[in-house]
Amino acid sequence: MTGDRSVRSVTFLGKRTLPMPLPRPATHHPLRRTRQGVWAALVTAVLVAAGLFAGAAPASAATYTFKGVVKGKLTATATATALGDVWVGAYTNDDRASLVAGAWSSADGSYSFSVPAAGSYKLWTTCSSGPCSATYAGEWNVNQSSSYGSTPVAVTDAAPTTTYNPQLEAFGSMSGRVTNKAGQPVTAVSVSASPNNGGQVSSTTPDANGYFTLTKIPPNQAYISVRDESGQRLYLEQYWNGTGTVDTYSTATVPPGVQWTNVNFVLKDETIMEATVVDPAGAPIADVGYVPWVYNDATGAWDGPQMGPLTSDAQGKIYWRMAVGKKYKLCVSDTVYEGAPREKRYKAECYDNTATRDTATVLTATAAGQRVKLTMQLDVEGLSLAPGRPFVYGSAQAGQKLTVDPGVWGPAPVTVAYQWQRSKDGTVLQDIAGATTTAYVPTAADAGYDIWAKVTGTKAGYATYTTSVHGGKSGAEAVTASKAFTLLGTPSAGNTLTVDHGTLNPAPDFGPYYDWFVDGVQDYRSNGPTFLLQASDAGKKVTARLSVHDWPLQPYYGQATVTVSAGTLTAPVPTISGTVKVGSVLTAAPGVWGPAPVTLAYQWFRSGVAVTGATSATYSLVAADLGKTMTVQVTGSKTGFTTAVKTSAATAAVAVGTLSAPVPTVSGTAKVGAVLTAVPGAWGPAPVTLAYQWFRSGVAVTGATSATYSLVAADLGKAMTVQVTGSKAGFTTAAKTSAATAAVAVGTLSAPVPTISGTAKVGSVLTAVPGAWGPAPVTLAYQWFRSGVAVTGATSATYSLVAADLGKAMTVQVTGSKTGFTTAAKTSAATAAVAVGTLTAPVPTISGTQTVGSTLTATPGTWGPATVALTYQWFRGSTAISGATAQTYKLVAADKGTAIKVRVTGTKTAYATLARYSAATALIS
Repeated sequence: MTGDRSVRSVTFLGKRTLPMPLPRPATHHPLRRTRQGVWAALVTAVLVAAGLFAGAAPASAATYTFKGVVKGKLTATATATALGDVWVGAYTNDDRASLVAGAWSSADGSYSFSVPAAGSYKLWTTCSSGPCSATYAGEWNVNQSSSYGSTPVAVTDAAPTTTYNPQLEAFGSMSGRVTNKAGQPVTAVSVSASPNNGGQVSSTTPDANGYFTLTKIPPNQAYISVRDESGQRLYLEQYWNGTGTVDTYSTATVPPGVQWTNVNFVLKDETIMEATVVDPAGAPIADVGYVPWVYNDATGAWDGPQMGPLTSDAQGKIYWRMAVGKKYKLCVSDTVYEGAPREKRYKAECYDNTATRDTATVLTATAAGQRVKLTMQLDVEGLSLAPGRPFVYGSAQAGQKLTVDPGVWGPAPVTVAYQWQRSKDGTVLQDIAGATTTAYVPTAADAGYDIWAKVTGTKAGYATYTTSVHGGKSGAEAVTASKAFTLLGTPSAGNTLTVDHGTLNPAPDFGPYYDWFVDGVQDYRSNGPTFLLQASDAGKKVTARLSVHDWPLQPYYGQATVTVSAGTLTAPVPTISGTVKVGSVLTAAPGVWGPAPVTLAYQWFRSGVAVTGATSATYSLVAADLGKTMTVQVTGSKTGFTTAVKTSAATAAVAVGTLSAPVPTVSGTAKVGAVLTAVPGAWGPAPVTLAYQWFRSGVAVTGATSATYSLVAADLGKAMTVQVTGSKAGFTTAAKTSAATAAVAVGTLSAPVPTISGTAKVGSVLTAVPGAWGPAPVTLAYQWFRSGVAVTGATSATYSLVAADLGKAMTVQVTGSKTGFTTAAKTSAATAAVAVGTLTAPVPTISGTQTVGSTLTATPGTWGPATVALTYQWFRGSTAISGATAQTYKLVAADKGTAIKVRVTGTKTAYATLARYSAATALIS
């Protein structure tokens, strides 16, 4: 971009976006612009415009206030249409053109604002947004795109009101196509327009078919061009002169609102040297320095370009425009280190693989648009050093001293050598004999010479690096300082270093600007005269460098270095708060340590002896502290600062503690058999040993010393209390008694419904299963019922069913009784109707001699349940013997040869009749 300023937008007074023109530096003065400097100026300008800061007041400010006004009406040039919402601002009448005041125009185009002081002001008018900003170009009065062509207006005591009626001119536009000589569309180009004396640039790029539309072309004189942006230098730049395209640098007159159409740029191929720099493996090498030499037919010398450093691009490419028929040589040297970190460095050479320019191959383009292509493969020289940033400071005048600081080189160790040199009017640098240290005192013989310090770094296995630093021209008038360059302030963390060089003479137009280094590495915390030391700076060297330029005078270079020591913390004596008795918490109040933040550590002491583990800001006093005095030690630490330790005053002797003893409560139902529970509450400080004693209407219950108590018969009608006693080493024992319960009521037995086990038939035994009555022991009584009628005498837990029970349902009633409890009775469910019983009937046996005439006897066995009526029937074979119904039978002749058996039949009331047969005898003989 050509021109004198760019446009930046800032929010103005919280209302809208204001395009803020930034001044360019004067062309004769080297200016280093910084973000801090730009924004400081910008903020000051906005404050001035807001009326919050007006600079220095005149001496008579107490009695006189200047009231200057700039006013007018805004219109469009072509239509005289009033323009609203347009900014008109007054700026200082100098190279900076800083904002002083301004206003936005009303809908009718009128505006008015005050200026704080009499003087000359440049006026800037611009649309803020919307259609206006897309249609009309901003301008400086009168009709200028840049403040450098602006005619200032005067606001004076005699004429405090100035009228300025700006007329904004419309942007122009252009549409057309970009092609090459073959008629192919060209897209990797920019089509741009910029005012010839600086201002806002408008640009665009063609579409895929080469067509473009460029808007917002500034009116009046502008450079309108198409520039190759491919990065390959394919085409020559071409210009529009208002009527056609030309290959030479030209301006066009842009009528306000002009619309150029069908403007076609046909780009010519650039005549170019295209070199590719590669390593031994064929990979491209970026950032390799190069010099394209061209033969001067008039002088017979090989001339190099007056610019640099020139370096290969990311693809290792070098492009250089050639003139047809001219002789060129190309040399490369891998000596550009800043911004080009690389593991390896490569040997210098000239094309084609020669060590010097004299033996290099001559390159010539024989036709316009020719691309002379070549490849240069470089050999590895060694690993890459990380050079320092050498700096020469002091005075180049005869008899005074120059000193070179080499900066920090790496990787350490690097051997650094020095050679002072001089040159005159651009001649080759000449070594000054014997000047090989870091300091050099110029002599009268150096008058008129520029003095340089050549610094060379070497290390085995690494490529040697050499650089030369300018120290000024000896004997020439230079910027001077009234005092030696020094650093003021305590060089320790937390403090501020301030550069002191006195007064610079003459005062420079811009600056001065400062560079700060920590252990040789530039630190961007500051670019002003002060530097706040941080904890991380401790033990390091901090250097300030100053370069002041005021052409045509020689520059002033100053440098000073200090070693930063550990800082000293501000460390107040801590205090202790809290009650000094066992169980209380003491708190250490460390005070305000600084500079913040500071890491604090704590240690508590018991009569001078450190308490193990007591390392927090609070400490709970324990029994071991009783009678002792307590102190706390606070240790502050911070990186870059000396650790500091402070101890508090001692407390009074620690007194016995007071337990926190709440009144206990009693939970549970106050009736015999229930369990009462003492709820002691939260005693403290924990742990506290608690003991219990239960009382019956004020009388201690023997043995009742647990947290629970089961109410017994003796408690009936009495009120119960519990006393809780807390004890802890170092504390006074405390006892608390609960409120009394209501009078203890009779208890209620736990009475389950009984069940009956056993078979419900005559002769069986039924058993009452009472369940678990409680609280144990409970005395139980039983009563059996036959179909609801109590069975006389049936009062045990078991009952043998008798004939009277036949067909009846049986129940049992269990009655529980216990002193202090209400008697309870529970009846079981009824059994099924009692069935007839079953007799127990063994197999009978026969005894006696089994011969005719002998008597056989039946042995029935034991039938049950007793008594059972038995009858007998004897059988001969399977035939009943008539009349043989006694227990004995006398064998007769008819029995001979037969087997005899007997049948025994048992009968009993309420039992089923049962018959049993004996085994048959042997045959009777």
